[in-house]
Amino acid sequence: MNYTVSYDLYIHNLNYIRWCANAVGMDVMAPNYKPIWKTFVALVAVCVGLLGEFYSIWYFWTDVVKLMESAAIYALMIQGCTKFYTALRYHDFFIAMYGRLDRFHQEHRTHAKNNAALLLLMQRVYLLTRLIGVQYAISVTVFGCIPPLAYLVKGERMLCFSLVIPFTDTTILSHYFLNLAWQYYILLLALAGFSAAESVILLFVGSLAGYADVLKNEIDELNSILQDADRTGDRSMVKQKILKIICLHQRILEYEKDLEERYSLNNFVQVFSVMLTLGGALFLCIITNSITMYTVVLCVAIQLFELCLLGTILSVKNEEIEATVYNSLWYLMDRSEKSTFLILFHRSQHAVEMTVANMGSLNIVLFVTILRKIYGFTMMLMNFYG
Repeated sequence: MNYTVSYDLYIHNLNYIRWCANAVGMDVMAPNYKPIWKTFVALVAVCVGLLGEFYSIWYFWTDVVKLMESAAIYALMIQGCTKFYTALRYHDFFIAMYGRLDRFHQEHRTHAKNNAALLLLMQRVYLLTRLIGVQYAISVTVFGCIPPLAYLVKGERMLCFSLVIPFTDTTILSHYFLNLAWQYYILLLALAGFSAAESVILLFVGSLAGYADVLKNEIDELNSILQDADRTGDRSMVKQKILKIICLHQRILEYEKDLEERYSLNNFVQVFSVMLTLGGALFLCIITNSITMYTVVLCVAIQLFELCLLGTILSVKNEEIEATVYNSLWYLMDRSEKSTFLILFHRSQHAVEMTVANMGSLNIVLFVTILRKIYGFTMMLMNFYG
């Protein structure tokens, strides 16, 4: 990976996301994007799963373990549906965000210090998106290997997970293979869809760190210009740099606001679904020692940690911006420059944070709190089951 310009690596990361999204017919960056046959096939498969949960409750009514497993998978499916709906309903938002980042990297590709900071950021995004893909690939592989291994080792017909197509009976061979084919397709959808969705939010939130680093570099340059202007008496460069910094900070605030508005509901659904999935899967790990449930627990715990970590990164970068503004050489400005710079002081104190449907901040504290609640919920289930 021998990239020297952040823009080129940004395009590389974007192409990876588009490749994953195209597998489910959701490549919104395609010219004149419209849903294609892949989109409708994925939509039908997911709707079958949503309806299938109610049938599965009746089908597995006497088996508490299978009921808990189907509930855990159903919670993940609801999360996937929310991401699918967001991308389909608000595809203009994603195009606008990609356009913003495209212009941002283009603007700073010739600035050595800014390009270096953005290049390092894109390298980290590249690494993390591949790790996310590997995480989901391993999880899908574990689920996919269960049916053939069960048949080879025990001679039993097993499904990947306890969720069946409505009005089918898996004891009938043709119905079993129909359910198995549908489940394999759902696993492939999950692999491509979740990889794309998690990589997108990582790219969007991670890019805010790039915005913050560039803003700090601009303020450092302003400090140098202020020192030079104090000696020479030429204030023209100072005024230009202050206006440039204020415009850049305004872009950051608009970017954060749009990101929070669009992802607030998604964050709520994701946190809620992860709580249900973790609670059920952890209970099944203790009761059945199932490798698939261990895989689910590990996968969704990492997913929740990634989401809360991104919220923490956003808060930390906002604090860094505020500290950089306060530590600038503002006292070397004249009266008109200070009044203009005061706008930046004020706005830096009212930064936007990622929230869970405006009910609480998304950060590592929330992650720890959720894990504690899930532990308590699991212990309650254990007492009930015992």
